[in-house]
Amino acid sequence: MKAVAILAALFLLATAAAADHQVDNDLSSEWEATGFNNGRSIVRDSKGYFHVVYHTQADPDGIPGGNCDIMYSHTILPAPPTSSADWSPAVAIAPDPMSDDRYPSIAIEHGLPGNPTSNDMLHVVWQSTDMTGVYQILHSSNINSTMPTPGPWTSPFPVHTSIHHSLVPDVDCSLNNVVHVVWQEEDFNPGLTSDILYSNSLDHGVNWSAFQNLSLTDFNSQTPDVATVIDFPEAPSNYTYYSERVHIVWSDDGPTSGPSIMYRSSPDAGNTWDIYENVSQLSGSMDSDGYPSLTVSREDIPHVAWMHGVYPHDPTTPGPYAPGADPLNPNSFPGPEVGMYSTILQQIYYSGRVYGNWIPYELVDNALPENEFPSIAVDITDHLYVAWQSNSSPASDYDIRQAERLVAGGGWFNQTTFYHPDHDDLFPSEATKKTAMYTPGFDFVWTMIDSDLSAGGHGQPAALSPAHEIWFSGNTGWTNPTSVEDTCTGVAHPVFSVMNNPVSSGTWISTGTEGGIVSILDISGRTVQTETVPAGSDGFFWNTGEVIPEGVYRVVLNNGHGLESTAVTVIR
Repeated sequence: MKAVAILAALFLLATAAAADHQVDNDLSSEWEATGFNNGRSIVRDSKGYFHVVYHTQADPDGIPGGNCDIMYSHTILPAPPTSSADWSPAVAIAPDPMSDDRYPSIAIEHGLPGNPTSNDMLHVVWQSTDMTGVYQILHSSNINSTMPTPGPWTSPFPVHTSIHHSLVPDVDCSLNNVVHVVWQEEDFNPGLTSDILYSNSLDHGVNWSAFQNLSLTDFNSQTPDVATVIDFPEAPSNYTYYSERVHIVWSDDGPTSGPSIMYRSSPDAGNTWDIYENVSQLSGSMDSDGYPSLTVSREDIPHVAWMHGVYPHDPTTPGPYAPGADPLNPNSFPGPEVGMYSTILQQIYYSGRVYGNWIPYELVDNALPENEFPSIAVDITDHLYVAWQSNSSPASDYDIRQAERLVAGGGWFNQTTFYHPDHDDLFPSEATKKTAMYTPGFDFVWTMIDSDLSAGGHGQPAALSPAHEIWFSGNTGWTNPTSVEDTCTGVAHPVFSVMNNPVSSGTWISTGTEGGIVSILDISGRTVQTETVPAGSDGFFWNTGEVIPEGVYRVVLNNGHGLESTAVTVIR
């Protein structure tokens, strides 16, 4: 027990500090990008695994502006990743070479109220061109029932089809596992007017409701973000939430002023909606506000971070795309638009809706002239985290900065810079946490460009270079919860062991008298075998025979109390 305690302490110390690294092993990745939509690119499930989505150019050797695919990766151990080896090889969710698939958003179902580990189903939405070249909103899901690898992704299915471009969708799931999607719908005047549309699914994404227009302002409504209250492992009586309240924010151009941040909510899973509120006006920010990012704390309080000082060189919406690397076209290639590189005073603002009122805006950071594209998240201890990209001058490079604040107030602090002086770091996406068995803290991914320095590492030439990569940073740890038996009776967990290790022809895997689900994973995280062991049977024989290659495998037991795992080496 003493050795276990020492190992546990070392593990917690190791995971306390932030570590940043590439998601995959390819240091010359081409055209991988989180993109400047504000949908979530990363979530974490109740078993501790991270799931990441992004888009990448389908033809990595083609000129910038070619069709893109939606890519997915996950961590292979229930612990914070510390290197690219901790991530599975990325797979394409929508590998259609004839369509252009961009700007994915990922969400995870909450499970039953009071029991968030009961369901970890993944949902991804994105914009995709149809046969006529018009962008539609597509959806795919994954049951994510084994740890890991999740099962196959369902075939992409339209959430909404239109004769107009449907852009930059965002997805979230409320506590009764209703899936909510919002997106930007262009009107008959592309780029001049657009609306915010909404649809939901009551059956895990199989069927979708008729869309609702939530903006209805007759102005240009852009970049929506949807969020619901985060879940917790306690019984519902131990925390406060409105079980099916849905919160939505977006940017809306007014007739005489610059864009403002707008907000609406639904108390009943999207059936009816409260009247919209102008967050910019109610918080005192007034105008020139765009790119809102939304999270909802355990008290069902919405918290919004946004970019103040929006200028034409920073389009608040990624629109339709024209092939080719045209620096004058802000939507011509997978990564950042070239015109973004300039130095204009832009700041990150924050406000929260407390007791029905939006508090006066707070300046999160203006240490450098250009602060853009924030992403906000909240953890289990009611700490808010905002990450954004920051640049001091056109000749300098973009870095990722982050600040922290308690929901209860007290000002923003702990502003950290994730600094790579030779590269541009752009478009961070904070994790929306599923709080079941891990410690407080932050996790996020972002786009790093020009890692090979072929274009100088930063600036407009770097934006046109192919070496775009997805990077991760985080500081949360993994903690297996104490079982009910441990708490109440002092009875230890059921015995979980492997009889022979290393293994040649086979070994007995003991699960204890309670049984459970055993997953055997190879080093890349792929599931080699899954066994359901009934209570009382005490385990099963794993026949490695001649079909199981030599190597290191991980055996994971889910016995209803949490996860236990051990490494097994197969030799010949």
